[in-house]
Amino acid sequence: MKSYFWIILGFILFSCSKKTDSDIKTLEGKTFDSTTRKCNAQKTFTSNNYQEGFHLTHNIDVDSIDGKPVKFYIENKNCDSLAIAFYFGKYHPTDDNLTANLLNLSSTNDQKLRPFYRWILDKTIEISDGALGEYPGVPARKYAEKFPEELFNFLDSDTSKIRYSNWTDIISYSGFYENDDYKKPKLIRKKMEAEMIKNSSSKLQSRIAKFTLDCFPDVNKTDQ
Repeated sequence: MKSYFWIILGFILFSCSKKTDSDIKTLEGKTFDSTTRKCNAQKTFTSNNYQEGFHLTHNIDVDSIDGKPVKFYIENKNCDSLAIAFYFGKYHPTDDNLTANLLNLSSTNDQKLRPFYRWILDKTIEISDGALGEYPGVPARKYAEKFPEELFNFLDSDTSKIRYSNWTDIISYSGFYENDDYKKPKLIRKKMEAEMIKNSSSKLQSRIAKFTLDCFPDVNKTDQ
């Protein structure tokens, strides 16, 4: 029986940031060919070992995210082509606008695709170091503010609590909006807490207070 999945043919983009209808084509089989993909800015998309700890087979019927096979996400006609490239190890996040656009997908209102995009954000947080660490903080904060109940369910699914630390650490490190004063973590925390409370039930208020404090601790005692 033939099985089909989406593959990236090329990124014909303005500034390598938006896909067109010709970006994705359905092909037979379960594996990618070894051809290197390039966008018009000569950014290379190749397989490498950055996914070593992701526990992926790259078989879209075997790998699952949020209880659904990966096939459910990547065969969705609205699934972003760069997100598909990330799953197959053909795109390595780096410190550029393309990565920023990819991570911002996590706050989509599309409930079917959001778990896939959140997984990408989470995995990028896992591998973030150096310049890349500047990019996941704001998308992680936006997701936390917009979908706090989803976030806590997602964090709770990791009993090791490593994921919780990863998210609070990355928000603390690079989760500042342009109008934030990083010297005043208490004010930033109040804004974040208010947004999370607005988008959740009252039963989560105490947990939200702890989470936001872990993201923006009172390191500056003069903060008002």
